[in-house]
Amino acid sequence: MTLSRWPALLIVLSILAALGFSLSRLSGSVDTDILSLLPADTHDPVLADAVRRASDAASNRVVFAIEGGAATERQTARMELSEALAATERFHPMDEEGEALWRWLFAHRTSLLCEADRETLEAGHGDTIAQEALRQWYGPASVGFGGLVSQDPLLLTNRLLNCVLPGASAPSAAGAEIVSGTIEGSVYRLDVQDDVAGAVQGWRDTWGERGLSLTRGGALFHAAYGAAQARFEVTLIGGVTLCVLLFLYWTIFRSFRAPVLALFMVASALATGLAVVLAVFGTIHVMALVFGAALIGMVVDYTTYYLVTGLGGAPGTPDERRDRLFRPLTLGMLTSAGAFAALLVFPVPAFQQVALFGMSGLAMAWAGTLWLVPHLEGGRTETGPGAIRVAHHAEGFLSRSPRGPVIWAVAGVALLAAFLGWRYGEVLDDVRGLQDPSPVLAAEEAHLRALTGFAPSTAFILVRGTSADAVVREEENLLAALPPEDRDAVVFAASRIDPSATRSRETEALIRARLLDPHLDALAGELGVASEGTYESGSDGTVDLPATAASLRGETDGTAWSIVPVRRAIELPDAAAGERAPWIIVEPASLYSGLFAEYRRLATLAVAGALLATGLLLVLLERRLPVLRALLPALLATLATPPLVMALGIPFACCSAMGLFLVVGAGVDYAIFQREPSHPESRWTRAGIVLAALMTCISVGMLGFSSVLPVRSFGVTVAVGIFLSLVLSPLARGRTSEVDVGDGV
Repeated sequence: MTLSRWPALLIVLSILAALGFSLSRLSGSVDTDILSLLPADTHDPVLADAVRRASDAASNRVVFAIEGGAATERQTARMELSEALAATERFHPMDEEGEALWRWLFAHRTSLLCEADRETLEAGHGDTIAQEALRQWYGPASVGFGGLVSQDPLLLTNRLLNCVLPGASAPSAAGAEIVSGTIEGSVYRLDVQDDVAGAVQGWRDTWGERGLSLTRGGALFHAAYGAAQARFEVTLIGGVTLCVLLFLYWTIFRSFRAPVLALFMVASALATGLAVVLAVFGTIHVMALVFGAALIGMVVDYTTYYLVTGLGGAPGTPDERRDRLFRPLTLGMLTSAGAFAALLVFPVPAFQQVALFGMSGLAMAWAGTLWLVPHLEGGRTETGPGAIRVAHHAEGFLSRSPRGPVIWAVAGVALLAAFLGWRYGEVLDDVRGLQDPSPVLAAEEAHLRALTGFAPSTAFILVRGTSADAVVREEENLLAALPPEDRDAVVFAASRIDPSATRSRETEALIRARLLDPHLDALAGELGVASEGTYESGSDGTVDLPATAASLRGETDGTAWSIVPVRRAIELPDAAAGERAPWIIVEPASLYSGLFAEYRRLATLAVAGALLATGLLLVLLERRLPVLRALLPALLATLATPPLVMALGIPFACCSAMGLFLVVGAGVDYAIFQREPSHPESRWTRAGIVLAALMTCISVGMLGFSSVLPVRSFGVTVAVGIFLSLVLSPLARGRTSEVDVGDGV
């Protein structure tokens, strides 16, 4: 019988269409916002935007300290570093922000006041401010008589700079030159990291030999360190995995066509899953991409199941081999897809994306294995020594049918292990523990803090309002209600330089009544300048609000909001009776950790739902309750895997829970193939199960060597779970499934 080419042609066209669609839509469509992992009914868009804005402001700041050598050398080195960084077009020095801030304060000098100056004027001591200005004009540290004396004789702009400057100028340190600025673009982009790192390395090559040292601080350098580690690990782990798989395939099939086919089917399944998610959602969450990669193990399994049917002198045409594989492979695909479908009931977009990714990818892998691979495999392959050895051991172990007492004993041990693991094992949700920081960078930042006090603030107060002016008034009310010790914890508030219209009018009236009217003429006479028109009220509106302040405000879905960075968490005042407080304290690290904890709980529930959905699907397809025995290996492996992984010293985290989905899908597949009646002319069914498990353990389990805890926990969880599913797969077989061991399978 000739295998029809039309299904294969349709599958190829579908793969090409999926690949083209994915490539055309993927750019800019990857959602990296961790808040998207929140259930849809509790997701707060305002909070999400504020956290993103605050994280950008904190992560984009960089500071360098140049030490050693003579002062003149350090100054020259500072200029060269600034020029090298500016040449990348990624770096903006804080001097630019300082100039923008000065222009803003000068334009609004008659409607802004520091709190200390406000208290001075309210107490009727405006003459104190006038006398201080006169001393600055004539004192040893005089600012000099220039154009400023005729425009701001009271030096109100300078007074504002001294009290409201939000770190716009570079911090100072004795014996060191400081370079401070912000990075344009995401510091997590590789090209941004490479550009800045290249400029820094070039400076070190020049000035390091002259005895000068450079200390760095900022999220960019931690991101670059993580990216470098990831590059190294991807190269090493990926290279080792590829070599091992090629060697393993060669020992089994004596051909490199087999691994090429497996990789082709993996790429086809991933492209299909990605295209479906992008078509339905328009975007795809990065977590869906990461966990959608779990399809690799299942797709490799499907291809392996078919390829082993052609080992050596196995008889049968491609149609006959496909027909023998059709039932178990279809049942395995449907149950695995049912496990992914359980994620659809959770109101988490990322979970729903994983479900679609998995279901569509599995469907493509199933169709490609049955109707495309037969055209590409090239006929029979030689039987390598590895295949013979695997078949011998697989047949000897997996053909046994455990009796009832053995099953109950294994189930009891699994339940006991699960209880002990969950009772005494470590669970990790704290994002700060997911990756070990660079000890070199940690030491450099500690040195920078000692020199300059540099410590990017991540905690902030989120204030909401019905309009832009309303949110400013709420922010002013909050600052006024804070006790002095907590008010000092506020790093900067945009309302201090851009207050509400009401407060601006009140401040302007206070300045004019208590300072300008009684003291300006006398001071102008002392300085020999005209007082008329010196301080015109208001601004002409041509000066933009400095970026530092503007970045702390926004509007989302009709709600205006502002961010008030703080050095530490503080207790906020309560709202008026019967009203909801318009402000909350936000600590992104704690928020993310809480999200990871919620994500872990939801993922664990989803795994339980996947087991339930798989069981229901098995009963519907087979129409008999004994088929639920096929669920036993996956169930026991799922219960026993987390405590065993925790016993290895790896905490259970959200990524561990997601790894259990692969354990469920693969475990049910192994059980289904164990329960299928063996074809009298086939010798390789159980060898295929072992090979599939081995391929998955290698391809995914190698991630266990990663230095990144989420990746490591995912890889180890999958490897341990797949191994347990394989070992426990005989539990799925009833006594009627036994075969003659001497004939093979």
